[in-house]
Amino acid sequence: MAYQKNKVVVQSRDKATTQVLANFDFNTLQITRTKNEAYQLDLTAYDDGSVAFNLLTIENLIIFDGQTYVIKQATDDNTGGIHSVAITAMHIFYQLNQLYQYNVKTGDNSFTLQQALKYLFAGVAGGYAYRIHGTFNGSKTLTDFGNTPIVEGLSTLKSTFGIYAIVPDGLTIHLYDEKSYVTDTNKVFRYLYDTAQVQLQFDSSTMVNAVQAVSTAEKPAFKPFTVKNDASIAKWGLKQGARVESDTITDTNAMKTLASQSFVLEPTISLTVTTAVNEAVTIGEKWTVQIPAQQITTKVEVISVVDFPLSPTTPQQVTLNNTRVNFLDIQKAQLNQLKQAQTNAKNSAVGNMWTVGEV
Repeated sequence: MAYQKNKVVVQSRDKATTQVLANFDFNTLQITRTKNEAYQLDLTAYDDGSVAFNLLTIENLIIFDGQTYVIKQATDDNTGGIHSVAITAMHIFYQLNQLYQYNVKTGDNSFTLQQALKYLFAGVAGGYAYRIHGTFNGSKTLTDFGNTPIVEGLSTLKSTFGIYAIVPDGLTIHLYDEKSYVTDTNKVFRYLYDTAQVQLQFDSSTMVNAVQAVSTAEKPAFKPFTVKNDASIAKWGLKQGARVESDTITDTNAMKTLASQSFVLEPTISLTVTTAVNEAVTIGEKWTVQIPAQQITTKVEVISVVDFPLSPTTPQQVTLNNTRVNFLDIQKAQLNQLKQAQTNAKNSAVGNMWTVGEV
C-alpha cells in the first residue's frame, strides 16, 4: 500500500489495522541516521481518542516517507491534564538484532562476501534481502561463522571484507565499498554564511601508538615484542593498546603489520554543523567546512544527519567524519592562530613598554 510522503501511518504488529496519525507535534518528528550505527524515528503525539493514537505501543509499526520503523520505546505521559505518548521507533532493519542464524560453519572456512551473505541469511524469517555495491575481491577466512544475530554477523563481515557502509532501505540491506558510497557534492558549509553553528570536538582517549605482539601458537613462533610508532609517541606521548595475538603468523614483519592496524595515531575530531534552513544533506556526501576567522578549511564526509522533515524552520543537525587528514588540517590552522596570538602579544608588550609606571 502506498502512503503520502508527509503522512505518518501507524500499523498494528499483525498489520490488521492501519491508521494515519493526525494529532502529533510536527516539530518533534525527528529522523536520525548515522552510518553503520543508527536509523530511527522519534515523535510525540497527543491523545485525541483516535485509533491511531492508541496504536502507539511497543512493537507496532510506524510508516513514514517510504520506510518502516518498529516502536521500541514508548513513554506515556500525563501532565497538566494533557495525555501524550513519546515514541522511539527503530528502522525495521534492526529487527535483525533479534533474528538469528543458528547454523555454524565450524573451523576456518574460506568465503567470498556473496557466499558469506548467502550463508548468513539462509532460512532467516522476515523477507530480508541484500545487495552488494562495488568491488570486494577475493575470499576471506571466517572462523566458526554462524550462531549469531544477523546484525552481529553483518558487523563481522564488515570488518572482515572492509565493507564501508551498510545501508538499509526497507527490507533490503545495501552493502557498499567506499567508491560506490561516497559522493563529492563540491558544496560548502561556511560558518556565518551557510550555517549558524559549527562545533569541533577533539578526543584523544582512543589513541593507540604502541602494542605488544604475541604468538599464541602451541609452539610460539617468536617472543613477545612491542610494535610502536615513534613519531606519534614523540608528539603525543605513549598510548598503549591491547596486545595483538596470532596463532598462525610466524614472520615478525607480518606480525608488525597486523599489530600496527590497531593504531590510532592522532586524536579524533568530530564536526557538528547546524545547516541553513531547507538545505538538504544526506549521509555519504562530502562537503567542505570553512571557518574563515580561524582559517579552517577541510573536506569531510557526512556520517550522521538528524532531520526534522515536517518542521520547515528547524535546521538539520549534521555530523561529519573524523579522519587524520581533517585533524591535520585543523591542527595546522590552530598552530597558525597560536603563532599569530604570540606575535600579537609580543607586539602589544613592546608597544606598551614605556606606558607602565610613573614620571
